[in-house]
Amino acid sequence: MKRLNHLALPPTSRGLRIGCLIGFVFTLAAQAEPQNPATSLQAATTDAKTSLSIIKATDRNGQQSQARIEKLDDATLSRLADTRRALGEVAQLRLYNQQMALIVANQQEELAGYDSQIAAIDQTEQGILPLMVRMIDDLQRNTEQGLPFLLDERQSRIALLRDMLQRADVSVSEKYRRVLEAFQIELEYGRTLEAYRERVDGQAYDMLRVGRIGLYRLSQDQQQAWTWLMSSNGWRELPSDMLADIKQAFKVARQTTAPQLITVPLASPLVQSEVENANKEGGDV
Repeated sequence: MKRLNHLALPPTSRGLRIGCLIGFVFTLAAQAEPQNPATSLQAATTDAKTSLSIIKATDRNGQQSQARIEKLDDATLSRLADTRRALGEVAQLRLYNQQMALIVANQQEELAGYDSQIAAIDQTEQGILPLMVRMIDDLQRNTEQGLPFLLDERQSRIALLRDMLQRADVSVSEKYRRVLEAFQIELEYGRTLEAYRERVDGQAYDMLRVGRIGLYRLSQDQQQAWTWLMSSNGWRELPSDMLADIKQAFKVARQTTAPQLITVPLASPLVQSEVENANKEGGDV
């Protein structure tokens, strides 16, 4: 019966294999030497049971082997997927590192430029701070020597600029920007027409500014008008026949009438003389 262990059966169904094996066992038994029939039947039955046990064990082993193979196959596929994913991540990281190397090189160039700029900051501040002081002094001088319009507003702006220069929490660039902004406002005064109200010695007047060349005021009852004379640094009353022109100029400044050519006396030496002599001539603006 040892030959049964080396017998290779065809891959058929389990029942067919069992039947073939039982038939083969009985064939061998028939070809053997004549024995007692009872003994021969018992031996054949024992061999059949042994064969069935072997077949069942072989099936169990085959199933277990197949399960192990499938498990190993799943593990292999999973590891293969992990390997492919890792290779993809490596490729991405390689590209990322290359890009980061370019960025770092560019940042190093920028840092070198910043270092040179920082080294020059001290020299820049040493030059810009005195410049801003002189610029504010010029604003103060122009305010004091020019037409006295919006004096409170303009002088307050200058005072704030001087205070700002002493503050450590304001950057040099911000200080310079604010000074330039003040100059820009003063520049706008020279090309605009403005009407506003102001109190002088407790009395309210309607004020008219024509650029930076003419300043006029009108009483509340609109029966008197004055012009500022730079030569005398004071107000001079205008002749009554100029009231209509002054009132019309106020309407244009307040945009209550269409823009048009206005006629007002200019503060030139000739007009100043005429105003002082109460003449009726005026200038065009």
